[in-house]
Amino acid sequence: MWITIAPFVTLLGHHLEHPLLIAPMGAHMFVHPEGEVIAAAGAEKAGALYESSGASNRSLEDIAKASKGPKWFQLYFNADAGVTRSLLERAKAAGYSAIIITADALGPGTSDAFLSMSSPFPAGATFGNHDPRYGGKGDFFNQKVELTPADIEFVKKITGLPVIVKGILRGEDAVVAIDAGADAIQVSNHGGRQIDGVPSAISQLQEVAARVGHKVPVIFDSGIRRGIDVVRAISLGATAVAVGRPVLYGIAAGGVGGVAGVIEHLKTELRTAMLLSGARTLKDLAQGFIRNKETEH
Repeated sequence: MWITIAPFVTLLGHHLEHPLLIAPMGAHMFVHPEGEVIAAAGAEKAGALYESSGASNRSLEDIAKASKGPKWFQLYFNADAGVTRSLLERAKAAGYSAIIITADALGPGTSDAFLSMSSPFPAGATFGNHDPRYGGKGDFFNQKVELTPADIEFVKKITGLPVIVKGILRGEDAVVAIDAGADAIQVSNHGGRQIDGVPSAISQLQEVAARVGHKVPVIFDSGIRRGIDVVRAISLGATAVAVGRPVLYGIAAGGVGGVAGVIEHLKTELRTAMLLSGARTLKDLAQGFIRNKETEH
């Protein structure tokens, strides 16, 4: 008997056929000349919600046109409030249904590998959302570094859209965000590439989910590679997961079809992992599916 992943995941008003989102990742022109429009089109083909990066090479409008599926916009707060306001207004006008506030990357990563590349962008690639040729303005790197809970209210006042706070690794920070009006929490360490020694996102998920309770959805990203990873994340309290690097590999290998293929493969692996774990639906997954030394007696 084949496992049915049911009921569909409901996430901030979207009824999704599976719990796999595409995580916000910038600079897709590293892997494909068409950049993020390929990822967005692949997301629609795979029935996946697309989280559009504020660090994209293509403009948020071009990305939105590439997919009729559900889309959220990831905002990097700019130190210039006028630039931030413009990004928010453009995102709402383009049809994004929620805003993701980035709390875990208030500046570029400083890994040795990144620094050794010097100026790694392909010729002609820019941060599309700030490029004046596409209606943008401001400097992407001029980011606001003193984020506060009031910034959640600012986003809601400008857009009237739900807000997800991304980059939470501590339960107490999740509580602060929710009290300030956050509609969802995204547990993430930015792919582990922002700061050396940061804990893995999966090691913090259970703590954050426990503090959140059932107040708002919990999204998990960083390290999703196989279907069993999805089972682990949902068992530890996630509502849905966002997939990062595998999607980039899919873009490089097969364009739109490559993106859809990655999601379809993960869906198949997820069904198999659930079958072999004894879970008929996503709701069956609970903490009892995960054992660790802290809980063993």
